[in-house]
Amino acid sequence: MHFTFARKLAIVLVAVAVVLVGVTAYLSLPRAYLLMATTTSTRDTGLLPYLLPMFTADRGIEVRYIAVGTGQALDAGRRGDVDVVMVHAPPQEALFMASQDGLCRNPVMYNRFVIVGPVGDPAGVATAASPVDAFVRIYQNTSLFESRADNSGTYTKETQLWGLAGLNASTFGAWYEKTNQGMGATLTIANNKGAYTLSDDGTWYALEQNLAFLRLHYTRDDSLLRNQYSVIPVNPALHSGVLVDKALAFARWLVTPRGQGLIANYTVGGRTIFTPDGMEAC
Repeated sequence: MHFTFARKLAIVLVAVAVVLVGVTAYLSLPRAYLLMATTTSTRDTGLLPYLLPMFTADRGIEVRYIAVGTGQALDAGRRGDVDVVMVHAPPQEALFMASQDGLCRNPVMYNRFVIVGPVGDPAGVATAASPVDAFVRIYQNTSLFESRADNSGTYTKETQLWGLAGLNASTFGAWYEKTNQGMGATLTIANNKGAYTLSDDGTWYALEQNLAFLRLHYTRDDSLLRNQYSVIPVNPALHSGVLVDKALAFARWLVTPRGQGLIANYTVGGRTIFTPDGMEAC
């Protein structure tokens, strides 16, 4: 009886060892897919679910991604956790390139920042003379405002606008709320609370039908509101584990006539969400 038990135990232990060896071998295999950190707007607009399968079909490279604020995406690149980043905060991107965490930078497309808010527009944003004037009006009226406060490209633009108005958001009262969320979530919070917020127009148009208590109050063809997106492969000289060949293939494909045409043709509700302006630098 003891022999039988010992034999069964040995068989179980051998089986467990075989499974562990198999798992270890699987985990040690080279990663085959490209890993990207990008902004929530490229996801929330629906662009990535539309675009990435096209790239995979053309180049045979699978892309997986995490959608976070631009600051977090660039931090993932700095740690070498991802192969490539697609972001929209040129000042932060310049620092990323200056530290040599980025290998090269291809501008890809742009949309525009807009100001949305409650239906009644209590701050009179719709008649503002400029985006800075719009922010001043929100401040003077102490209208509820939802800030992403997440070091994203949108938050970077928001703080720039407050600064141009001669205002410091750290001194604001209870009317200024921080969501620490992505663009889609922040729009939902603003909708539920009847608040103003700064958004990229692509995410607004993609989600507008679900935001019954918000309206688009300020949209202008103003260079200050241009929202540039770029793709940056992570530098393998600093982060040896990145799949640089796949990252470069992706960065280059996005600015080909094929990639740019797909971006130009992407619409939501009949609206063009992004304007391609690709430039090959990689």
